[in-house]
Amino acid sequence: MNRKIPMFVFTLIAMLCLGLVYGWSIFVVPLETEFGWERSQTSLTFTISMIAMTLGIMAGGQFNKRKDKALLSLLIAAILLFAGFAAASRAQALMHFYIFYGMFCGFGVGFAYVEMIAIPSKWFPGKQGLSSGMLMMCFGLGAMILGTVCSALMNAIGWRTTFLILGILFGILILAEGVMLQSTVKPKSNKPEKKSESEAGSLTTGQMTRSSDFKALYVWLIFISAAGLALMGHIAPCAIQMGAGGELAAVIAGIVSVSNGAGRIVYGLLYDKLGVKKTLLLICAIFLIAAVTIAAAVTVESLPLLIAGCILVGLSFGAAPTSSSAVVIRFYGPRYFSSNFGIISTQLIIAALLGPMLAGKLYTMTGNYIATFYGVVGLGILSLAVVFAVLRLAGKNGRSLDKDYSN
Repeated sequence: MNRKIPMFVFTLIAMLCLGLVYGWSIFVVPLETEFGWERSQTSLTFTISMIAMTLGIMAGGQFNKRKDKALLSLLIAAILLFAGFAAASRAQALMHFYIFYGMFCGFGVGFAYVEMIAIPSKWFPGKQGLSSGMLMMCFGLGAMILGTVCSALMNAIGWRTTFLILGILFGILILAEGVMLQSTVKPKSNKPEKKSESEAGSLTTGQMTRSSDFKALYVWLIFISAAGLALMGHIAPCAIQMGAGGELAAVIAGIVSVSNGAGRIVYGLLYDKLGVKKTLLLICAIFLIAAVTIAAAVTVESLPLLIAGCILVGLSFGAAPTSSSAVVIRFYGPRYFSSNFGIISTQLIIAALLGPMLAGKLYTMTGNYIATFYGVVGLGILSLAVVFAVLRLAGKNGRSLDKDYSN
């Protein structure tokens, strides 16, 4: 266990860097200024990156389904990230960003993410909520911490050189993570493996996807994720439209990231302490309050109210990935976690289309974000209705709602 602690810390740093994928909004204004693109066009880059990240998570889960291939998996991710950022640094057309930042970097992030998010189920049985929450917190904070650094770098050396530096940094860091994780893989024994009680009760991916509670959970995650992605993809330009300067807009975007990161660890702890039922209901209550707050903020053009709404929406969005991890392992067991987590993460594809892309189109049509964030209120109401269906169906199917599956 002692050896695993510093290795886990290094993984937290790696996840922090991968979280920059959520920081696309910091690149929007410099690129629109240089190339004259519209918001709906640049927003599509973020949507593509979210879809590609989800496909990367799903592909990575299947890639590691039968045996642990940490080094090879993260080598592939490192190559994709380096190539994506380096090629984007020389981009001259919007399509270049769609391909290199959106597809290459997004897929690389997802491929690395699923390898690292499986660590808690291997290293910290019984504390998956806390440990996965810590990893996801770092992933959520990446946009703020690295976003601030990237903004300063772009002001000093330009966005092209900044992208190239990011490519080199990501390539080296993720490859080092692969070498480290591979050193923890146990050699295959000729003796038949004895399955733990929890592994024996685990559901395969096919069994999981056929269950009624999975379908309801999947829909609920779409609503939560769509709202969070719409906010993260548009918060900086929204704040500027409401009268904030560039620096304050960056701070507000950072607040969303901090709240996103905090939500991941807070809800991870709550899943461990309160169980699934109470935590899901609490998430929905905070999400609905958040949606009403931010809709009111854009209506009356109040920056303080916008900041309050950003904190609450960030907390709610942070609940989505933590729920994907914590609920999947409690409902469906640890044995097929990587592939099951990859499948449930595909909800981000729909959420990315429903959230930031629709928000960009509504902004282009209306010239403001009022309609967008009133739509978030609607998602809040729907999410509350769906979560009751999740709990009812899960109870009917005999899922564990109150205790950690591994205990």
